[in-house]
Amino acid sequence: MAFSAFSWPFRRRGSGSGAGGGASNSSAASEEDEELGVTPQLLDFLRTLSPDAFKAAALQLQGGDAEATAGELTSWQERHAVLVLSKAKELSKIRYDLCPRHMKDKQFWRIYFLLAKSYISPYELRAIQKEKLRRMETENGKSKEVIAVEVEMQESKGSRVSQPSEVDLESQV
Repeated sequence: MAFSAFSWPFRRRGSGSGAGGGASNSSAASEEDEELGVTPQLLDFLRTLSPDAFKAAALQLQGGDAEATAGELTSWQERHAVLVLSKAKELSKIRYDLCPRHMKDKQFWRIYFLLAKSYISPYELRAIQKEKLRRMETENGKSKEVIAVEVEMQESKGSRVSQPSEVDLESQV
């Protein structure tokens, strides 16, 4: 699904039930913030960005790495983008200033994810691992513990060694 397909999720402040929201909502929100990598360190980094940083990165990408701007955002990236826009007003302003006059929305988000990579990549990796676990669990009907070990083994072996067969994995358990 393209990012532009999202409806605008923000509401005016002051309308509705007030500023509080309750403790359960704030803990659920902080869990989502953590899951999506919207941390205080990321928010501090975003305060240092300017439209010029995005323009400079766009020029560098035009000169060389066109593949970095290709493709759609993943589901995790889309959810992260919506959340980070609600938390980092500075980023919202930069996006408003740049899109669509200076760059397309898709290019803006590719540049954002390149600039913020060191802050968000561990969270994105964790989301990918969770998705692999869910997929393997539903395909194989195995317990979560066995699958977690399999995912870790596959990732640690990487591309050095071919992926183990199911017989190999079952004999290790």
